[in-house]
This record gives sequence, C-alpha cells and structure tokens, in this order.
Amino acid sequence: MKIEDPEIIINFGAFGYDAKKMSSILGVSEDEVLQELKNKDSEFAKLYQKGVDMSEYVIDMKIFNLAKQGDLAAIAMFEKRKEQRLKIAKSKKYFSK
Repeated sequence: MKIEDPEIIINFGAFGYDAKKMSSILGVSEDEVLQELKNKDSEFAKLYQKGVDMSEYVIDMKIFNLAKQGDLAAIAMFEKRKEQRLKIAKSKKYFSK
C-alpha cells in the first residue's frame, strides 16, 4: 500500500481506529488494511504502532506531571499504568529476572 501521508497512519494508531474505519478513510479495502497491519515489517504497521506508542507516552507524561504536583489520583494511576507495562515487558522478556 502506498502511504501518501504518514501522519494519518500515526493518528490512526493514536486514536485506536480499527481496520474498517481506516479503510473507509483511506478508500481501500478492509482486507488490505488488515494485511498491512498483520505484516509487522510494513511501513503501515510501523507507523500505526508509532501512533499507539506516542499516544501512550503523551498520556503518561500528563499523568506523571500531575503526580509530581502531588495529585493522589494521578499518582495511583501512574503507578497502575507502570505496573501493567512492567508486567507485560517481563512476560515478553524485555527485562531480566
């Protein structure tokens, strides 16, 4: 698939759009979008994942800044999100035991 505007694909990932919505916006078949997403080496899949990662980072930074200011709800949310990520990372062996 030819990608004319990479930022659109990054935004799809940030917004968590599904293949049906992306295919509608791009004017391609849903199967074509699914095929691109399944190929983790495709530019489309990499851009989509970048959007997912960037949006999580922005959210984490906002929560972290609130936590640094002493917001107790933000501190709890920050710790919960961090624990979830560490659990996933350890299960994928990103960290040693």
